[in-house]
Amino acid sequence: MTYRAALIGCGKIGSEFADDPRVEGIYSHAGAYNACSKTTLVAVCDTDLERSHRCGDRWGVAARYSDPERLLQEQRPEIVSICTPDRTHDSLLQLVLESPGVRAVLAEKPLSLSAHDAARLVERAHQRGVLLAVNYIRRYASSHEKLRKFLALGGIGDIQSVNGYYTKGIFHNGTHWFDLARYLVGEVAEVRGIHNLVASAEDPTLDACLKFESGARGYLHGCDTACFTILEMDLLGTLGRVRILDSGHRIEFYAVKESPYYSGYLNLSPSKDLGGGFHNVLLNAVEDLVECLEENRAPRCRGEDGLAALRIATAAHDTASQVLGRRLQ
Repeated sequence: MTYRAALIGCGKIGSEFADDPRVEGIYSHAGAYNACSKTTLVAVCDTDLERSHRCGDRWGVAARYSDPERLLQEQRPEIVSICTPDRTHDSLLQLVLESPGVRAVLAEKPLSLSAHDAARLVERAHQRGVLLAVNYIRRYASSHEKLRKFLALGGIGDIQSVNGYYTKGIFHNGTHWFDLARYLVGEVAEVRGIHNLVASAEDPTLDACLKFESGARGYLHGCDTACFTILEMDLLGTLGRVRILDSGHRIEFYAVKESPYYSGYLNLSPSKDLGGGFHNVLLNAVEDLVECLEENRAPRCRGEDGLAALRIATAAHDTASQVLGRRLQ
């Protein structure tokens, strides 16, 4: 069976990363539907109709829209990707989930800017029998899947500390980090946000302190995206260390070894490169969604996972205003 797919949002992750010479493999939704043998991209949509036409020309799609409601009524796709700005995700998901014929949705993160609204969307997907997947891309990267298995097998022993850096908002990229932390370490039991100098009215780039159900503790540092882009994670265990660098394009393992500098001391020393990268990550996401439809199983990154990451971000956001430091004289 071949599934009819539609794309709402024809920007970088929707289509344009396919033409970036530095991007390896399939890293756009349109490219993934084009490459997957069981999907056909039948329609594209963008509020900028010129961009919609460029996308249609790029992928040989005749049906091009600026109105998503009209697309859904006229084309009746079975799979829909939502690749629009964060603030539009909620209303578009509401629209798509109520559309006859839609069987699966692949949504860019976050599901909403409100955990309460995201919970409503996840529940509505269940009620309608629609598969809802969220593109937290690291869950679809083979490199990160291997890392998860490495950690689960005790590759660095018991994880004690999880620390990281990010830019671009607690809801936008912060939820990427929170989802990765849940994927690799486990559920978060407590979170507290801390205001820093990187403020935004809609989506501030906060710091966050975390405690995991395993007992591990974490700290996420927000940085200014005007200076650079970063998303990194550093996991310290009882038997070693893993550093996820360059947004996940590099993953390094450090083993516990005798210090070359002092007798009787143990150091964390570079041991091996665990790989990294996101080759064909969007194709993996689309193929996973198709398999879910055919095998009646849950996606690698479910709506519930998107909701969990958003709840952590919301808790950080809501508690940040309650934390006041004491200025030392």
